[in-house]
Amino acid sequence: MSDFFLAPNTLWSEHLLTTIGCGPAEGAPLEAAALAAAPTGSLGNNADFATGLPDVHRFLPPPTTTKAWHLRSLGRDLLKKAGIERRMRWCGSRISRNSAGVSVFARPDRAYGRVAGVCVCGQSVCCPVCAPRIACFRAAEVAEAYRRGKDAGFEVRLETFTKPHALDRRPQALLIEFRAFSDLWRSYNEGGRATRRERCAEGHQLAREINWGRSGWHYHHHRLRYDRSGMFNPDLARAQWLGVLETAGLRTDGADEHAYDCSTVGDEAGARYVSKLSTSVEAQARAVGSEVASSATKGRNMNSLLADHAAGDLDAGNVWVNGVSCVTATKVSSVRWSRGFREKLGMGSGKTDEQISWEEILPTDVLLGELTASQWRGVIRWRAEFALCCAANRGRDAVNEMLSGLSLGKLDDEPLPAVEMSAAEDNCYQLRPGDNIPAVLPAVLPEPIRRKDLC
Repeated sequence: MSDFFLAPNTLWSEHLLTTIGCGPAEGAPLEAAALAAAPTGSLGNNADFATGLPDVHRFLPPPTTTKAWHLRSLGRDLLKKAGIERRMRWCGSRISRNSAGVSVFARPDRAYGRVAGVCVCGQSVCCPVCAPRIACFRAAEVAEAYRRGKDAGFEVRLETFTKPHALDRRPQALLIEFRAFSDLWRSYNEGGRATRRERCAEGHQLAREINWGRSGWHYHHHRLRYDRSGMFNPDLARAQWLGVLETAGLRTDGADEHAYDCSTVGDEAGARYVSKLSTSVEAQARAVGSEVASSATKGRNMNSLLADHAAGDLDAGNVWVNGVSCVTATKVSSVRWSRGFREKLGMGSGKTDEQISWEEILPTDVLLGELTASQWRGVIRWRAEFALCCAANRGRDAVNEMLSGLSLGKLDDEPLPAVEMSAAEDNCYQLRPGDNIPAVLPAVLPEPIRRKDLC
């Protein structure tokens, strides 16, 4: 079991398959017949394209998932060092308020198990684990809205709204971008001109894209709009947006060319683009007009900044911390629907980002046992939470072997006190003895973002 004793900063994914026996080297070999009989499926946990090969991720975790869990643990450390005590700081690590410990489940229908009783952040922009999970769910949701909208005879277009921006490395730079863009957005959507322009609209879905590039933070809006046939005038919308920029002193030659773009959406892949902006997933889902096709190469988003930091780019880590401190100061929804549009399409109220970010509970899940709070803290210290989930699918003995190798005992080592669970508090956080969280955050952090600044 010496392989378990890795440095705390060691990437567990490098040792995952051989250490816990999820690969063909030991434990559960991948039978050729099983692979041949496996159904065709998607590659990775976010891909939109199918492959003719067997879905090996029913047996092995997708590499993107392994990487995402590692990046989340790295992000937690960065936020802790920066003194940022936000929900994302404890995503996947802190035990929920009304849980006495952590439950470990095997999942026969999945490539790895799961844990229950641990908080998630539901952050749709910054979290390497929650954001892709939310984006995948929203992609299917928006695609369904697109199908229903087309069946109803609506014309569907993707609008892009942006403004000129300059390099700014101050900690509050992204917050300043939020507020500046929000002022422009309110001006564009207020008054009689906006009312006349939007009278043909049946509804819309709005997404926000945040990137970092050579010219600093690039924050802009994408809107998937549904209109009655032949009623919308994109030239009028473009002229009005440029007029708003000119009033604010932001209209330039480059703005005339790039500030507004409108293209017709011809398929569901284009519609899914709106729900995937926050995580910049596969470019195949972006092929809607010139703006969509080029978005995959525009700067770096939050998760790619964190990945670059993991690869040794210290500047990327600093930029990521500054960006997260702004984004996590309030709730930023992944996709915002216009009022009443869900009901118009017959889609109901839908799930919140927090609800989506929880692991899906399957009827085939098998409870293996419980970890105490001290055992779970040890797992987190070794960044072995994902390795634990993979070991869970090999059974209770495999989990106990792993815990023993980490000097953490075994499952159900100590009886846990009975705790009444409250559905309303499953995702709450509490301070624990020894947390020593300051009452006042450091002065370098940005002030809280007003909700109206994220229109």
